[in-house]
Amino acid sequence: MRNYRLHLIRHGLTESNLRGQYAGRRTDTHLCQEGIRELIDLRESYEYPAVGLVFSSPLARCIQTAGIVYPDRPLLVHNGLAEADFGEFEGKTGEELRDRADFQQWVAQSSTAPPPGGESAHEVMARAYGALDAILRHMADQEIFDAAIVTHGGVISCILSFMALPRLPVGDRMVGNGRGYTCYANPQLWQRDHILEVAGIMPHGADSAGGMSSQMLSELQELADQGGFSLGDLT
Repeated sequence: MRNYRLHLIRHGLTESNLRGQYAGRRTDTHLCQEGIRELIDLRESYEYPAVGLVFSSPLARCIQTAGIVYPDRPLLVHNGLAEADFGEFEGKTGEELRDRADFQQWVAQSSTAPPPGGESAHEVMARAYGALDAILRHMADQEIFDAAIVTHGGVISCILSFMALPRLPVGDRMVGNGRGYTCYANPQLWQRDHILEVAGIMPHGADSAGGMSSQMLSELQELADQGGFSLGDLT
């Protein structure tokens, strides 16, 4: 029984990313010009492997990214690939929120506690699992063994945290724009344990998936120390 290969790719850079805002499924922002140029540079410098099909979040930034990275491949949209709902935190920066008690509580317990009016990481994980299961079923029906999945940083982080081996360090789960990971899905392992195998960095040839910067890790560590919890609790 053949394995399936899934290339998880985060959408390109947006103005919300540049401003450091929480941009979830309520914010249908487009790529900025810098983000478009960066995707073209990545495509020309490295390899986005050939695929039979591209699956995308319904949000514009992902559909745009798919069109730049895989302009000649058929595209299917799956609502389960949309970014997390950040509720009342949508459109705000961490700096604007850091003194709010509900924000500190959410950061400390984001796996199980949703932001006010939003989704917890476990809820995003359940939605992402449903999307991946539907994608793999479609690939099996169509006898397609390589597919790209263009989605969001939060969704990829949930997949890597809950449904992929080996478990990556916290910073490596936070992928850069236009970057991500190639994963293998063994049909028996997926059906039994709902597990993917992380096999490489996207795009191929890049030396990094563009994980969290040292500054961001330092800021998160500071927040974790203030709240009395582990950095590993953040994902």
